[in-house]
Amino acid sequence: MKASDIKPGMELTPVSHLVTRPNILRYGSMVGAFNAEHEEDDFAQDVGYGEIFAHGIMHLNYVTQMLCDFAGHPERLKKIEIDFGAPVYPDEVVTARGRVRDVVKEGGVLHVTCEVWSEKQDGTRVTDKGTAELELEDD
Repeated sequence: MKASDIKPGMELTPVSHLVTRPNILRYGSMVGAFNAEHEEDDFAQDVGYGEIFAHGIMHLNYVTQMLCDFAGHPERLKKIEIDFGAPVYPDEVVTARGRVRDVVKEGGVLHVTCEVWSEKQDGTRVTDKGTAELELEDD
């Protein structure tokens, strides 16, 4: 895709991931985010959840993957802000989605602002009210 093809309203290619119990446990260990609600079903149930659930930052990673795929390189992602919402339990699918909101050409650079979010297979928003800013080379 050429940068000149990017227009407001354009949908980004979604990125989907199956969230599994081993991935949740491995992720917490990898990033040093040890939290009982993400590791122990009994604790998660005691604080009002059905079982362990994925770290919110996992969903931010999925949104980031989608944006980097769209932009063509991670260095082109300049800013991302997002709210975390609903928990994601093992064996649920999360899909990151986005839409171009604004494109501003400045010199040889396109400043692209996108709305971004992620949702479960039933449409429940996992992350919401997200905004991302990208800088792409104009062709």
